[in-house]
Amino acid sequence: MKKRKLNLVIFALIFVLLTGCSSNNATTSSESSDEKVQDGGTLNIAFQSEPTTLDPQITGNSSTKDVARNIFETLVTLDEKGNPVPDLAKTIKISNDQKVYTFQLHQGVKFHNGKELTADDVVASINRWIKLSSLGKTNFTDAKMVKTGKYSVELHLKTANINTLALLADPIPAAAIYPKEIIEKAPDAGATEYIGTGPFKVKEWKQNQYIILEKFADYSSKDRKIKKDPHLDEIKISFLTDESTRISGLTTGQFDIALGISSDNAAQIESTQTNKNELSPGGFLGLFYNTQAGFFKDIHARKAVNAVINSEDILSSSYGNSDYYELTSSIVNKKYPNYYSEAGKEEYNQHDKDKAKEYLKEAGYKGEEIKILTSRDYEDQYNTAVVVQQELEDIGVKVKLEVYDWATFGEKLTDPATWDLYATSWAARSTIFQGFWTTWGAPVKEAQPYLDAIKSATSIEEAQPAIDAAQKYVWDTLPFTLIGHKKSINAVSNKVQGYGFNLGPVFYNISLTK
Repeated sequence: MKKRKLNLVIFALIFVLLTGCSSNNATTSSESSDEKVQDGGTLNIAFQSEPTTLDPQITGNSSTKDVARNIFETLVTLDEKGNPVPDLAKTIKISNDQKVYTFQLHQGVKFHNGKELTADDVVASINRWIKLSSLGKTNFTDAKMVKTGKYSVELHLKTANINTLALLADPIPAAAIYPKEIIEKAPDAGATEYIGTGPFKVKEWKQNQYIILEKFADYSSKDRKIKKDPHLDEIKISFLTDESTRISGLTTGQFDIALGISSDNAAQIESTQTNKNELSPGGFLGLFYNTQAGFFKDIHARKAVNAVINSEDILSSSYGNSDYYELTSSIVNKKYPNYYSEAGKEEYNQHDKDKAKEYLKEAGYKGEEIKILTSRDYEDQYNTAVVVQQELEDIGVKVKLEVYDWATFGEKLTDPATWDLYATSWAARSTIFQGFWTTWGAPVKEAQPYLDAIKSATSIEEAQPAIDAAQKYVWDTLPFTLIGHKKSINAVSNKVQGYGFNLGPVFYNISLTK
């Protein structure tokens, strides 16, 4: 079988593009030339939630991802522009039909238990990831990783997929490489031994309090495309659900980084002379329709809601200052231009009451009560529901706002008879992918042809018409109304150098100034 070597030119055409401006694989804070960076020390971080597992193969939980990416590595990672490049793999070749990917591994890579990485570990790890992860199950049906040598493996696909390398590089859920013996005894519910090849290893996990990671002394990123240079002795991650406690700890110097800062409190961080806010793409906010039962089975009913919505009012009520949100009709943020599209933009942010009333007439609205589900556990989603309720009432729609705790909210969504609309936000992604259509309300099968057309393309240029078609499909059929994009806010001490963000915060290149 003829194969061609995957070089940087081809990588540049792969679909993922993430924000980045540093020499490593994440956007990093600027470094001060007036302060000296030192090796050693402990980085103290305040997380807003505790991971339920540190097994990154089985979950899309952000807390798991943010910890585990320091512990585990993957065959492929993301460069400063977000393009997939080799990591544990030294070279990658793709067959002419794009169904066989050959990975030659770096030799001499050590796991935290001292064992050398070999093909056996990769085969066991990737086949488990294909079986258990959401990305694996939806994108790698009947795919298999096989060993071809002590340090070489092949991934065999049933159908070509332009997304293959980017999916293998995605940190949520990550195609993390474990030792074979750990994979073989790990339950599907999650591994309990967290042994990787990453720059830090697990030292202690005290449930409900903290996790301590310590520098892996034998770590090296020599000859890698992306350098990871651990300077710290330890990273201590404390779990504090109360935002005010995280902020207080940052301002007093107890913490060096506080994650999950709301826009309401961002000004407080900026008012200090010792800390700053780091902003990054936070995902989109959307209003999802129940297209399977009730009033919104009718496209004209969905068009009525879409026509009346004032996106700016909703975003400002949810996030305050315009620094913390972006008005855009694109599913993918413009920071990721390969999948950014303005197709269908004329349907976005119309806030046209007369047009909305006409659509209501076409839908045959007769005063039915519309139920909007929401939860105060996420204030942006609750605020969105309140504004949408008012906007619909302004055009004569009878609306009932039903507010639940998050667990009950999730249960209600499983029964189409109990709801009509709900607002939710999606974490930042750099592609149009299947997950956007798996949310309760609209079946993924209707969008599948558009997604398949993207996957079957041989280059991002070839995929562009399919990307535009998928975007236009959303605005033409309205499985959801995209309201806009929010920004993630993390607070960072000025003594932190090398903080990065790449689909989540990156800590392994951080050092602390004297």
